[in-house]
Amino acid sequence: MATPELPQELLFKLAGQVIQDPGVPLPNPTIPAWQEPPHPLATTQSKDLPKYTDFAIIGSGITGCSAAKTILENELGIDKTVTMFEARSLTTGATSRNGGYLLSHAPKFYEKFVEAFGATAAKQIAKFCDQTLDELMEVAKAENLLQISEIREVTTVLSFEDVDGFESSCRSVRMYEEAVPDRKEKYTIIDGEAAMKKYNLKKSVGVISVKAHVFWPYKLVTNLLQQLLAKHQEQFSVETNTPVTSITLSKDGDAKYPYILTTPRGVVKAAKILHCSNGFSGHLLPKLRGPIFPCRLSMSTQKPGAQWENRPYAWLFHTKQSWDPSTTLSELGLFWMQQNAKSGDLFVGGDIQRIDDYLSSDDSLISADSVNNQTTILPKRLFEKGWNNPMTNSTLSSATAMHRMWSGIIAMTADQVPIVGEVPKSISGRKLNGGEWIAAGFNGYGMCQAWLSGQAIARMALGEPRPEWLPEVYLSTEKRLGDETKMGAKAALASFFSR
Repeated sequence: MATPELPQELLFKLAGQVIQDPGVPLPNPTIPAWQEPPHPLATTQSKDLPKYTDFAIIGSGITGCSAAKTILENELGIDKTVTMFEARSLTTGATSRNGGYLLSHAPKFYEKFVEAFGATAAKQIAKFCDQTLDELMEVAKAENLLQISEIREVTTVLSFEDVDGFESSCRSVRMYEEAVPDRKEKYTIIDGEAAMKKYNLKKSVGVISVKAHVFWPYKLVTNLLQQLLAKHQEQFSVETNTPVTSITLSKDGDAKYPYILTTPRGVVKAAKILHCSNGFSGHLLPKLRGPIFPCRLSMSTQKPGAQWENRPYAWLFHTKQSWDPSTTLSELGLFWMQQNAKSGDLFVGGDIQRIDDYLSSDDSLISADSVNNQTTILPKRLFEKGWNNPMTNSTLSSATAMHRMWSGIIAMTADQVPIVGEVPKSISGRKLNGGEWIAAGFNGYGMCQAWLSGQAIARMALGEPRPEWLPEVYLSTEKRLGDETKMGAKAALASFFSR
């Protein structure tokens, strides 16, 4: 959807929201089903904060976990201390609020990546996403966490409601297959009526299907962190309920530990800082407000109707993006659903809500419009059969179907690719090179980008060169981040409307 002709007052409000301080994560977020039950180390913290640390990692999600694991297992980090700061309980940000897909978005967006960045960069992005997924699977296997994190293969069904969107995605997938030959013939395309019949869809002009995986992200990451804590007791600590509220430079000329991290529990001096807080990055890096900004989406778990069987599928429903000028209700064009293999519960996500409700870092709330959409989308919009209860001959009531609903904060970027690498001193404002690193802004597709992004900044912070597999367009260069036309508020709003 092109940026709509917004009233000037609303345009100013949205521009202000894009560049506002996201703050630190709020202490009372909605609780996702993914976090039930909480991990035994959910509120782990040291009796006293360490006075010094070699590496301060801000955020305990999948990116921070990858960065910590990389440092602790690298020969260059063998004698380094690592302290992970988490504002709330363990891994309660976007990692444990998403759809749980292990699927690359690059094939669907490949044509757009070529148009925006060129053929070479598009290929780098696609291969990076594929490699990230492969690496994540290998880590889960090597650490014996495949079963506990419920990784399983499914057929992922990408359904489209509009012809233009379907044809564009088909072209894009074929371009991807030509560029990355070893992934060729993974995708199956089915048109119109055949797709609706095969997949029980209420409305679809076509389907693209592919074998992929789904999993329980919270269980994978929390158990990886538990293993790291057990293996590296003298080097590694995780400080939950310890938000970093500010970062300043030491005034005593401490060259080894120049950064002072202030928290409600005291201060810690650090040699280097890795920013892995995604949608909240702009709080500690104010000049990144606009280049990266939070977006609130919602999800739910629901019980299926009596006619719905447990099926080895995951779904992505692509709809035509739209907005209503009279109400500002906006549909961004994507809903998603997977089914838990054990309980049969459906994990459903996607929104129709007011434009200004999207641009928020407050995951303690769910907009009324999102609630209405989550409650009605299954029986009314997506599937033809499966929601009629034969006992009452009536549609399954929302009170019966709905189990839990929550919101989560993704991080979007003005140019729609992540920000990965060293934070330039012109952006940090702290006039020190080589000390701060960031991996954030995955635009809602973190599971196929975050793990290797976290690994990349950890390796570079240890002194290694940029990994050759890290796409150049992801790099957090001064030129990229300082380009107001590409990374300012206007560009950010355009990015939001073309998600």
